[in-house]
Amino acid sequence: MIEFLSQIDTQVFLFLNSFHTPALDQFMMLLSHRFVWVPMYVMIFAMVVHRYGFVGGIIVALGVALTVTLADQTCATLIRPYVHRLRPSNPDNPISQFVHIVWGYRGGSYGFPSCHAANTFAVATYLSYVFRRRRLAVYSLFAWALFNCYSRVYLGVHYPGDLIVGALIGALMGYISYRITEMVGIWILRHPLKPNHDTVHINFGSLIPEINMSNSVLICATGVLTTTVLLFISLFAYFA
Repeated sequence: MIEFLSQIDTQVFLFLNSFHTPALDQFMMLLSHRFVWVPMYVMIFAMVVHRYGFVGGIIVALGVALTVTLADQTCATLIRPYVHRLRPSNPDNPISQFVHIVWGYRGGSYGFPSCHAANTFAVATYLSYVFRRRRLAVYSLFAWALFNCYSRVYLGVHYPGDLIVGALIGALMGYISYRITEMVGIWILRHPLKPNHDTVHINFGSLIPEINMSNSVLICATGVLTTTVLLFISLFAYFA
């Protein structure tokens, strides 16, 4: 059964990894990098502080740090050393000769489960509770997590199975961490986290009317803007 699932996983990986073009190689490398998403992280933190206040924002920030730590360590420390599943890009893996490798990047030796998938889905799941009932924010967060996962297949460093298991672990850790955050909020604030504001008022001066934007729209806009900038940089570098 495991061998059968592994064969399907390999075939699906090779199919998805075959859709590539040099013009998008740099884009996928950037998309997969953690630090290019710092503007979105800052925006989300600002929205959390605006929504729940400074103390609530700190509690949520610590909760995010906890969920990433739990997800990352569960995958990297507890599971990977015992499973020893070679990445498809690993030269010791027989299928590596059929894998599209970007700029010689092969990742580490083992890839099951995916820490990228675990971390992004942990954050997306955790924040989906923070911004619950704000569908656009929730959809945006999970779209970000899915794009990150796809970039790992494009780069040839993870099988789809690595990503699926990593995502499930991340979602579980995100849920657990949010429940812990609720208890911390009740202990410190004497009540669960309650939103105070859902709309941001932006005033550019008397010449431009005041703009009212929801937290969800700002989070979505930041993610779209970041992705667009990364794509523009990549295409410009390729065609220039």
